[in-house]
Amino acid sequence: MRITFVLIAFIGIIFTSQAQPTVTLLTFESYSFSDRVTTSDGYEGEIGDGFQWGGGLEFGLQETMAVELIYQRLNTEGYLQRPLSIDRGSVAVNYFMLGGTRYMPVSETVSGFGTVDLGLGVLGSPDNSSDGNVEKFAWGLRLGVRIAPSEKVSIRLHGQLMSAVQAVGGGLYFGTGGAGAGVTGFSTFYQFNLGGSVNIRIK
Repeated sequence: MRITFVLIAFIGIIFTSQAQPTVTLLTFESYSFSDRVTTSDGYEGEIGDGFQWGGGLEFGLQETMAVELIYQRLNTEGYLQRPLSIDRGSVAVNYFMLGGTRYMPVSETVSGFGTVDLGLGVLGSPDNSSDGNVEKFAWGLRLGVRIAPSEKVSIRLHGQLMSAVQAVGGGLYFGTGGAGAGVTGFSTFYQFNLGGSVNIRIK
C-alpha cells in the first residue's frame, strides 16, 4: 500500500512539474467528530473526537484547478467492546493523500471550492506495544470557501469527510499488552470535521 501511494504521489509531482504550477503551502486545523464502528464479526466500538492538524502543498495548474499532496493527523481515544471486555486506548490516525481541487470564483477575493482526495490511511494505538500500524486505502471529500485578501496569503474554511476503508478490526488493538488480539473483523471508519487553514503561496 505504501508503494502504491508513493507511485501516485510521484506521478502527481511529475505531472505538476511539467505544467510549471504555482505552489502554495497548506495548513490544516480542524475539529473531528467521533464515529461509532461495528466490526464485521459484531464487535462495537468508537473512535473519539479531537483536534486534527496537518499540512501539504497545493500545485495550481490553472486559475480554477489544482492538485494537492497533504498529510493530516488525529490523536484521540477509542474503545472496542467485546463479549467479556471493553478494550480502551489511544488511537493515532494518519492520512497521506493526493487530491484534486476545483475553485469556483464568486468575487475577486472569494471562491468556493471542492476537493477529492485518495491515498493511504495509517491507524495505530501508541500505548499498545504489541500493536502494529494498520495501513488501508483512504479517501476524502472537502467543501468550503477560500478568502484571498492578497496573492500570497489565503484563508480556507471547510467541512471535510475522510474515511479509512476497513481499518478498524484485526491489527488495530485497544488497551495495552495486545488485549484486542482476538479481534479479526473489520469496519470502515468515517471522520467528519469542520475547520480551516491559513495558506501561503511560495511560488
